[in-house]
Amino acid sequence: MDRKYSDARAGAGVAGKHVRNDAPVFAVTSDPGFFDEVAKKCAGMPPIAARYPTITALSTSLAELHRITLAFVVLCEETADRIDIPALRELRLDYPQLVLLGVVGLCDQRASLRLQSVGVHSILLPPFDELDVARELTAVAPNLPQFKRHPDLMRRAQARLDFLIPSELAYVLGINHLVSMVLKEFGFPAQDARVNIPLACDEAITNAMVHGNGLDAAKKVNVQVYVSHSRFRMRVRDQGDGFDAESVADPRDGDNVLLSGGRGVFLIRRIMDSVKYREGGRVLEMEKKNAPPPTASDTSESGDGAPEKP
Repeated sequence: MDRKYSDARAGAGVAGKHVRNDAPVFAVTSDPGFFDEVAKKCAGMPPIAARYPTITALSTSLAELHRITLAFVVLCEETADRIDIPALRELRLDYPQLVLLGVVGLCDQRASLRLQSVGVHSILLPPFDELDVARELTAVAPNLPQFKRHPDLMRRAQARLDFLIPSELAYVLGINHLVSMVLKEFGFPAQDARVNIPLACDEAITNAMVHGNGLDAAKKVNVQVYVSHSRFRMRVRDQGDGFDAESVADPRDGDNVLLSGGRGVFLIRRIMDSVKYREGGRVLEMEKKNAPPPTASDTSESGDGAPEKP
């Protein structure tokens, strides 16, 4: 495969001086001139192991490495809308161990929320001469639990969350945060708890707000969540006109791969074990099972475990 898209191989410089734990720092920018300008102005830009013009190019390069325990990615663009959100989602699905940092010249609230929802840890804005990118990267650390989890208790417990929220994207991050914490407590794998399921939740709720309710704050989205040690279920209902989920084009076919949108339904179906649209597309029900399956000694769950219909 042609590797001209990269200034250096993905593994280059790994043994050199890096931000933390000898972890490589990769940069993604569609405008090398803007990146060079930012790098000159910043008080501290870490050594870059490799630079790529697209997130997809970075993903292709990472796939050639045998193992990545930790790596940093700087997304540097003049405007946030140049960042390929669908490709970024795929990157987070495949490499949850990456620490993502956005350095952008212009970023509105909606773009900021979308970037955070797909796992960008921090977004840095001008003036760039006041930024220390290396310091920002080293400041990123996993959240430590305040209390010790009791696995046996989780096998005997169930959790239900019920939200009725206006169609404002700012609420999506809060729901994803709570869902991720609950999944972690119930022993779901880290990639499912931190990346996969929150991504599916983000797509489901965002689609309900944007495509269902047209971002009309007067229209509500009802989100119901059920979690046990063996499964995660979510029901999302909007107040829109509905749609035919089967008519949504496959983003992998033909010219669809070039479109910036249309991947939400595909991602949800890829991540979840069961996806059903009801009431003319106004209701989405999805489920993800947890492994290993419950043993005979586990306490059986009461009822069917599904959230009650409002």
